[in-house]
This record gives sequence, structure tokens and C-alpha cells, in this order.
Amino acid sequence: GGKDYLDIVQHGNERVLKARLEDAQFFFNEDRKKNLDAHREKLRTVVFQEGLGSVYEKTARLVKLAEKICDLLGEKVSEVDRKNAIRAAEISKADLVTGMVTEFTELQGIMGREYAKLDGENLEVATAIDEQYMPRFAGDEQPKSTAGRILSLADKIDNLVATFSRGLIPTGSQDPFALRRQALGVVNMLTAANWSISISALVEAAMDLLKITDAVGREKLQAEIAEFMRLRVKNILSGTARYDVIDSVIGDVDDL
Repeated sequence: GGKDYLDIVQHGNERVLKARLEDAQFFFNEDRKKNLDAHREKLRTVVFQEGLGSVYEKTARLVKLAEKICDLLGEKVSEVDRKNAIRAAEISKADLVTGMVTEFTELQGIMGREYAKLDGENLEVATAIDEQYMPRFAGDEQPKSTAGRILSLADKIDNLVATFSRGLIPTGSQDPFALRRQALGVVNMLTAANWSISISALVEAAMDLLKITDAVGREKLQAEIAEFMRLRVKNILSGTARYDVIDSVIGDVDDL
């Protein structure tokens, strides 16, 4: 509107904002009555995806995947980074059941980072909890810490394999689980870090952890994810060279 009665408008806005901040203060105080390890237990009651168990079980898979990634990278990962990545994986999803994130969902990872610091976890572990969700949107920054990259890679591979195993492959503009963004995140993260790692080996490990035992189903899943990753690489390279040159180098993108 116009300039009239702006004091009333201001007062109304302040009332709304003050109430939200008081809500946040209440949830924060309640959350801090337990550490992240204690919150993590509640993840047993939260379904990850239909037929794929709880979020607690997902965090157990992330720990194993983080260990696998460290093994595949070998000397590129120090013992300290390995330890930090595994610890971050253990409590990576604990903030999802806190009052703060339940009320303000966009703070997932961010509150995990802050609560981890308050719990006395080291900065690398806390940072990794936040970085697991990067990039959150197109143009967002990539994880920068080694532990953050490892956890982010583990989380994205688990999401891709779990969702593809249910037949929920993105089609057209439909991508409810943001799998394209996550696959792009894997591509950009691995190339930025200059990590030589086999995606099919990670998919294999994820299928083992998800207890996918059917040989034909496993082979089909590997092929589908390989093609999905290949298309993401093709999109990234589009416009950087002739299409036939691009096609000639992306026949196999197992090691990006």
C-alpha cells in the first residue's frame, strides 16, 4: 500500500516474527536436553522409503559406504579424515527428528552442524553433517572438506540406488526425489576433488547394503544408473566441444 499506517504494518510483522523466534527458542531448548546420539535413536521410527527400512538403517548404510569410499580412495584419505567421515555418518541424520528441523525443515544439516558443535564434536565432523546435502539447489556450492565429500557421496549413492531399486527413475520433468541434482552433485564433486573412484563399485556396495540379491536385478540397476550418470556428464559437457567428440569420450563414465 501507501505510506499511511506503516507503524501498524510494522507492528503486525514484528508480532509474527517474534512468535516464530520464540518457537525456535523453545525447540532449541528442548532439543538441547539430548545430544545427537540420543536423538539418533528416534530415527528407528522414521521410514526412509517404502520397503527400504528406517532412516536409522540408512545411517548404518552410510557408515559402511563411507568406509568403502575411504578404502577405494586409499592414500588420498588420511586416517583422521576417515575417522571424521565415519563419525559424521553415524550422526548425519539425527537432526531430522529434532524439534527445530521438524518445524523448520530447511534447516536440516545446518542444525545438525550446530548441535554437533555444541555436543563437542570436532569442526570437521560438524561441517560434514551440513555438507552432506550440498549442493542443495542449482548453483549451490559443493562440499569442500574431505569428510564432507565422503559423506555427501555416500548419501547420494545410497539415495540413487535405493530409489532406482524401487523403479522410481526420473522421467521427463518428473523428479520428486531430486535425483538429477544429486547425480550432478556426484559428477561435480568427484571431478572437483580429482578423485579416481569406480561408481559401479559404489553402486555394488550400496546394493549389498540394501540386500538386493537378484543377479538380473543388480545388473539392470547398474546399467540404469550408469546411463543416468552418463547423461548428467553429457549435459555438463554440452557446449564445450562438438557433440561427436563428447559422445566419443563418455561411452564409459565409471571413473569420472
